[in-house]
Amino acid sequence: MSDYFPEEIIERILLRLPTKSLIKSTLVCKSWMSLIKSSTFIQSHLSITIDSNNQNDAHLLLLSAFSYKVSDRLHWLHWDSPEFGEYSLLADPVTFLENEPISDLEVVGTCNGLICLAPDLSDNHSPTLIWNPCIRKIVILPSPPACFTSTQYDKYIEHGFGYDSHSNDYKVLRIVTLPDDHSDLSRFATVVQVYSLARASWKTLDASVVPVDLQGGPGIVLFLNGSLHMLEVRFSVGYDDHADEYCKYGGDTFIASFDMATELFGEVMMPEALQRNRCTISKYGDSLALIKHYDYNCGCDIWVMKEYGVTESWTYLYKIAGDHDYIYGFKRCGEVVLSEFNNHGRSRMISLDPKTKQVQVFGNKDYTYYFMDSFVESLILLDHVNAISYQRARKK
Repeated sequence: MSDYFPEEIIERILLRLPTKSLIKSTLVCKSWMSLIKSSTFIQSHLSITIDSNNQNDAHLLLLSAFSYKVSDRLHWLHWDSPEFGEYSLLADPVTFLENEPISDLEVVGTCNGLICLAPDLSDNHSPTLIWNPCIRKIVILPSPPACFTSTQYDKYIEHGFGYDSHSNDYKVLRIVTLPDDHSDLSRFATVVQVYSLARASWKTLDASVVPVDLQGGPGIVLFLNGSLHMLEVRFSVGYDDHADEYCKYGGDTFIASFDMATELFGEVMMPEALQRNRCTISKYGDSLALIKHYDYNCGCDIWVMKEYGVTESWTYLYKIAGDHDYIYGFKRCGEVVLSEFNNHGRSRMISLDPKTKQVQVFGNKDYTYYFMDSFVESLILLDHVNAISYQRARKK
């Protein structure tokens, strides 16, 4: 083929092909395979795909769900559009790893076509996975360094996943916390570990860089603007006359951030009006959002930080009335994707237009949805030495 077209022209053509077509193109000849698997080509293809999606308004959303009824976990790609049509169904990669003791993994984040799945409970010793469903490859992470092995207490474990653009590296954040540390805030009871895909190893951060209020536990960890974000509570210690001992007391809520490049923690200031309210964190397009929940199922308020890192840019958008169990996120058209209890007391996933109040019901009634975020198809992991294909992972 290069006898008829210059190599530069061939590369330009290949860079504009979709991911699945490129996988097939690796079988054409050795030179094409070498080109497509090169890290430079993979990064260039990702950038062109993102630009093309923005120009054509062809964005995807990843949805993940589980079902106790059929003991199954599934993932879907939907178009990020008012119609919210299904793009493809992604089978859980765990079903292909019959030689591995893996079970009950949940999606904890997605970035540049990669999906991170991690154990959902502290007593689940399954490994964490980094998965590219478009090229059907996964990396099985090694076990992290053991911590708190001598304690009898259960541990809270929180995971986050994101991209370090400075070193072109994908990282997993793991926060392990003892929920009962005898109320002593001066005693270090949280361990933070970071896995680097480029280094293929875990490391434990020095205790001096971990905020004393970082408690981990169940919650949403968002990747945005080069950092992971999570809601935390400032703790103080006071004497409890009834218990006759010093106890921890929760104070204001704050947003902890973790810079993926420097691997340092910081704080994103919240509106003062929300610091003592029950809130959850979300993404509104490329902006950070806070959802203030009212008691007695009386709805919630939506706030957005229009300029990242600028406290004064927090803006109240609108209130959502009704009995809403969970807000998954926001579509680019402005609609809110959330779960709502129907008349039979069962939760269903809906898309709500906050302006017209029109509701679209979708999803499989046998599944409970728990994750939604933007997604882009990519070739990331195609050149990774530790990535294995589904077929090689099957039991022979």
